[in-house]
Amino acid sequence: MTERLEGPVAERGHLRAAHADRDRVVAALKAAFVQGRLNKDELDARVGQALASRTYAELAALTADLPAGPADVPAAPVAAGTAGAEPARTPGQTMAKAAYRSAVCLLLTVVLVEGAFLFSFGGFLVLAIYTFMAFTGFLGYGVSDALLQRRARRRLPPAGGGTRTPGTSRAA
Repeated sequence: MTERLEGPVAERGHLRAAHADRDRVVAALKAAFVQGRLNKDELDARVGQALASRTYAELAALTADLPAGPADVPAAPVAAGTAGAEPARTPGQTMAKAAYRSAVCLLLTVVLVEGAFLFSFGGFLVLAIYTFMAFTGFLGYGVSDALLQRRARRRLPPAGGGTRTPGTSRAA
């Protein structure tokens, strides 16, 4: 369904709206278009009005005739240029990506060191130092990120040793 600005918005209708509020209304209008509630011309006109709106009241007027219901619009706007949020990676995938990048840097470091000795050019050694620093950076970041992801995936047991429904006692 689409999102309609109501409740607190009516109370602060004269206040200036933020960019995130305009983005949320544009997303709701796009959802209404996808659902067939708006045609292309209406969508274009309302999106233009939403981007030019200054207050909550102006934004509320753009979605007032759309049915309210559970919103399938993301609460936070998606960054421009992306099709959506990327799926969450597992710690193993994060480590694999870091290992690949660091292996490429390590291979490039070896090639540059050998090239410095073969061609007697010191500039290759300087580049080798920087690629080795990139190797350690990729590997270190990958390990720390994977550990943080692993720690975030752990679930703590519920407090009290078990689940209880409200109103029930432990003693039988």
